[in-house]
Amino acid sequence: MGMGGALKGAVQAVVNGGAAGLSVADAGSQAAFQDAWSRTLTAHARHLRAKGKELEAPVVLVHADDCTEVGKGLGWTKRPMLGGSHTDPYAGTLAVGTAEISAYVKPDYVQDTNAMTDALRAAGLGNAFTVALLSTSSLVIWPRGVDCEETPEIQRDLSDAPVTIDLAALDLLLERFYESNGRQPRGWWKDRANRIVIEGAEGVVQDDLWTFMMGKYSDVARIKAEMWIGYGRADITFVPHDPVHTSAVFELKVTKDFSTPIDPAKTTPGKITLKENIDWAVSGVPQAAAYRDDENLKVGFLCVYDFCDGDKAEITKAIETEAAPHGVYARRYWVTSSNKQHRVNRYGKPPGT
Repeated sequence: MGMGGALKGAVQAVVNGGAAGLSVADAGSQAAFQDAWSRTLTAHARHLRAKGKELEAPVVLVHADDCTEVGKGLGWTKRPMLGGSHTDPYAGTLAVGTAEISAYVKPDYVQDTNAMTDALRAAGLGNAFTVALLSTSSLVIWPRGVDCEETPEIQRDLSDAPVTIDLAALDLLLERFYESNGRQPRGWWKDRANRIVIEGAEGVVQDDLWTFMMGKYSDVARIKAEMWIGYGRADITFVPHDPVHTSAVFELKVTKDFSTPIDPAKTTPGKITLKENIDWAVSGVPQAAAYRDDENLKVGFLCVYDFCDGDKAEITKAIETEAAPHGVYARRYWVTSSNKQHRVNRYGKPPGT
């Protein structure tokens, strides 16, 4: 079966898209691994569809900081060219790697998802970063492994429908991240009952958002994290390969009720006032505007992840008021700490309460 022009173009765009804004310093990193293997497997799925074929068995790649140590320890076979071509046969492959190509492969063909899950666990890889092609229409990423319940999996759309990246699409991307990762997170709290967030919460939220964006769109955009730009450090920049689409910068801020003590048993968490939180949140507006203008990006977002008790409309009002004259899009996402807060926030209070 010949490859249709539209699908052929889609495959070639993935192959030629290049890394999603990763530098030489990122080589061998989990981000580079995710970017390369997501693109390779996406192109492989489209290659199979173009030939009218199905994926006969899942393909799973697991990241390790030192795949040589892990692979040799498991007795797996080194395949130095694995990942070099999206047209190679991959079905039934379970492999552990560090770089964009090359990996240690389990010698046995793994025929289905149940066997693949069992093999991952038997190898002690259930909590390692995993990217999997499960069919020609399903690519899934587990940022902290298939057995991690704190971080949801990321599913990439592998359809051949044209991708449109505009303001609405970027807003929807943020909303989907909030719904999947941020509305009721487990991994962002150190002590959820007392509303104490983990150390370095902004960095953790940023890493999770970056991973989510890369999982969804690294084949069509260059997505960079913590990029130094004149005014300071931009949290995430998003630049589509096709300039007709909307480029953006995302500045992230975290607001919270308490500072995070290293040892809560020995140190009383410091209270953070509403004014201090508002001042911190608002400080992101000129940063987002400056990054947008310095890099000639079309859109600047300020994303405030609010861990404070109560749905603080005051923070929303403050950031929207400050953002409007600068043309920055201000968004606040309330991070709930209980099922009750989640239900009330989403569905409202039950009648009579």
